[in-house]
Amino acid sequence: MGRKGGLFRCADGIDKLLMLLGTLGSIGDGLMSPLNMFVLSGIIDEYGTSSQSISNKYALRLLCVALGVGVSAFLEGLCWTRTAERQTSRIRTEYLRSVLRQDVGFFDTQGASSTTFKVVSSISADAHSIQAVIAEKIPNCLVDLSAFVFSLIVAFLLSWRLALASLPCALCFIAPGVAFERLMMSLGTKSKDAYEVAGGVVEQCISSIRIVYSYVGESQTLDRFSSALQDSMKLGIKQGFAKGLMIGSMGIVFAVWAFESWAGSVLVIERGENGGRVFIASVCIVLGGLSCMSALPNLSFIVEASAAATRIFEMIDRVPEIDSEDEKGKVLAYVHGEIEFKEVYFSYPSRMDTPILQGFNLKVQAGKTVGLVGGSGSGKSTVISLLERFYDPMKGDILLDGYRIKRLKLKWLRSQMGLVNQEPILFATSIRENISFGKEYATTEEIVNAAKAANAHDFIVKLPGGYETQFGFQLSGGQKTEDAIARALLRDPRILLLDEATSALDTQSERVVQDAIDQASLERTTIVIAHRLTTIHNADMIVVLDSGRIVESGSHDRLMQKGEGGVYSKMVKLQQSATENEPSSSPDHSMEGSNRRNIVPGSTPRSSYSVRASWQNSPLSPFSPALTMSIVPSINTISYYDSDE
Repeated sequence: MGRKGGLFRCADGIDKLLMLLGTLGSIGDGLMSPLNMFVLSGIIDEYGTSSQSISNKYALRLLCVALGVGVSAFLEGLCWTRTAERQTSRIRTEYLRSVLRQDVGFFDTQGASSTTFKVVSSISADAHSIQAVIAEKIPNCLVDLSAFVFSLIVAFLLSWRLALASLPCALCFIAPGVAFERLMMSLGTKSKDAYEVAGGVVEQCISSIRIVYSYVGESQTLDRFSSALQDSMKLGIKQGFAKGLMIGSMGIVFAVWAFESWAGSVLVIERGENGGRVFIASVCIVLGGLSCMSALPNLSFIVEASAAATRIFEMIDRVPEIDSEDEKGKVLAYVHGEIEFKEVYFSYPSRMDTPILQGFNLKVQAGKTVGLVGGSGSGKSTVISLLERFYDPMKGDILLDGYRIKRLKLKWLRSQMGLVNQEPILFATSIRENISFGKEYATTEEIVNAAKAANAHDFIVKLPGGYETQFGFQLSGGQKTEDAIARALLRDPRILLLDEATSALDTQSERVVQDAIDQASLERTTIVIAHRLTTIHNADMIVVLDSGRIVESGSHDRLMQKGEGGVYSKMVKLQQSATENEPSSSPDHSMEGSNRRNIVPGSTPRSSYSVRASWQNSPLSPFSPALTMSIVPSINTISYYDSDE
């Protein structure tokens, strides 16, 4: 892409040609005033003559100037605007590609809300600033500088004595421009920061509008917003004062005119110079000074855009430790699904002093189901995060079919897994596109089959728009979950990672969703994070975690045999006691009996409850290309696994 930084880093050969032609057009556009003045000097000299041919000659010259300047201005506008669109389009694309390439640890250390603001600001405000500078400010600056230089040249050609005497006066135009540019740039930065504070109040209010309504917090919100605006109002007054001084400094023009009138009259009377040429030379000096003053604000915009480009290219150049774009790595011909954790130690990048996993060892046989249980912060969700390679362990290895996952191609590795969270994350688009997110270029038949397998097809076809119904349509928690399961099944993953998928659902929704989960779990290696312990009774192995270590493991029956001395047994009895104390409308809440649902093929008959508490969803990696459909909610969810549970 070119150099490490700079506004024109993303310019290709065509853009360089466009900028060259645009520069020539800008210079030609800047010649308009000096050339007009030069021709007018001849016309003034010929006033009073009776020769029609002389008048025709100067009229033709003015026509040539008009045509030349017209072509130059057209070339300037076309070329600079076109190359600005091309370059900023690449900048936006490269920036988002780099954001999607970053590892989850980067977002953890930045903070989700902070990262969201930076991404949106860079793609919109910073990129727009660069585009405006390339399309408008740079050509305007070139026009003004061209007019300044050629105005002085014409002035020296017409009356070098007056031009030399007036040159210091012309430079006086620069002082107010420089002072105004520096003052406005400082005030502009402070004003931007002040408005960001006020904007933050609005953002929090809109994102939490239900809380505002619930606590009748409209007045408090308005007070906070008004208070945040006070600083920006004070800065606005200062900006108005600065603009007033700038406009008032235009009186320098009349001071320069006064000096040139006196100096010109002396040259005409004592030196015998031509009055018309002296007058036009005076005009050129003033026009040149004004052009120089006009160029200075454009320079400040260019400096600001350069700073914006630096921020953008710093992100573009950042290479993450876990690089999803890395094409290196092994791709297995067939995945059996055997998973093993060996002496794994881990702490989150944002909390390095807090150990999460400490010497964690776990082996999951291919096609088997393992349930993970434990208190909040015990490390259950961290196991899934490490398996997906959202993070790498500080020490130890994670193996898939005997291969270290660090040596496997990252995108391929993630494509073998289906992740389903407690909160189903769907994008602001149609149901069809949400499901097809699980597999690129999926056919309609594949999407429908996945929906049927997830028990979602029946309710989808009853919606007003069917599969084209937008996500904004009111869907129940169970329906959202089924859509997410369909999305995961579309890619036919060998490994299911289920993170308390049904824990937030009501009883009726849980029954429907659990049917889809049971079907999806057949013949797949499955890791279930369970809150409701009834959902993992028939798992091949149940693992109890505490402070990042395994304290118990085994089948449900084996762990229950430990009685009061077993951690899992105590957890089951506590939940069973809590269930018995709650009003129940269905006998299905019993934890024992033949109606209990099974999740393992070939086991006992199933009831209306499943033994799994989770379902699957397609991995919402921060590196997925479809994240561009809804960048803000996607980045906000990236930090989900940083909280562990």
